[in-house]
Amino acid sequence: MVPHPLFEGARALVLAVLLGMSIASPAQSTDSDTNTDNISDSDSSDTWSSDLKAPLRPADDVGGSWNWVLLYGRMTNASLVDDVVFNFGWAEAKLYSGEIGYTLKDDNPFVKFMDPVLSTVDVAMNITYQDDPAGTIFLFNPYIMARWSNFPWSNTIRTTFGLGGGLSYATDVPSIEIDPNDPNGNYRRLLHYMALEATFALPKYKDWQLVYRLHHRSGVFGLMQAENAGNTAIQIGIRHYFK
Repeated sequence: MVPHPLFEGARALVLAVLLGMSIASPAQSTDSDTNTDNISDSDSSDTWSSDLKAPLRPADDVGGSWNWVLLYGRMTNASLVDDVVFNFGWAEAKLYSGEIGYTLKDDNPFVKFMDPVLSTVDVAMNITYQDDPAGTIFLFNPYIMARWSNFPWSNTIRTTFGLGGGLSYATDVPSIEIDPNDPNGNYRRLLHYMALEATFALPKYKDWQLVYRLHHRSGVFGLMQAENAGNTAIQIGIRHYFK
């Protein structure tokens, strides 16, 4: 299966915009701008470094924090691309998820490596109960999520956008992953897990977030050597940060 051109284009556009916002954030002008000739090279370098670094920090200081998440959702009958643009219908399966996560500290080497494109990196373990037409299924989804949180309206609504990836093990193959014309195909329980997530919080209660997530399982175009059909659920829930 070839990746949809719209998906590839959207991914490239998002990465370009985030990188551009990170490296091109303008410094605020002041009355002292007319005296820039008197600023030493070292001071100029420090100012540029500060201006570059400032927008990269998350809206909230969550590095080193733990968090728990509770989610409810339903499976869709559309592709991931259609789910992203809200062009989908509902399938029968329902999902109930709980997870525990940890946000890496800012001085973590991997977090530094991700700068300046993304703000924070989380590691998490997601456990999902899927009420499937084929019966009860449990999903175990360890994953890593990189998050962007520098939005101009963050003083009003704390907003983050995250992209996560990992593995997903199912205690049974979900019915939506099986081709009805080939019920005996090479279907596997272990697939790739991907999460696309947006969160929203009030500044006064920044440790409590409203979560909107796309929960996606797939064989990654044959990488997992499985014939399972890719599938996506849309979930909403809450997250709470704690030390």
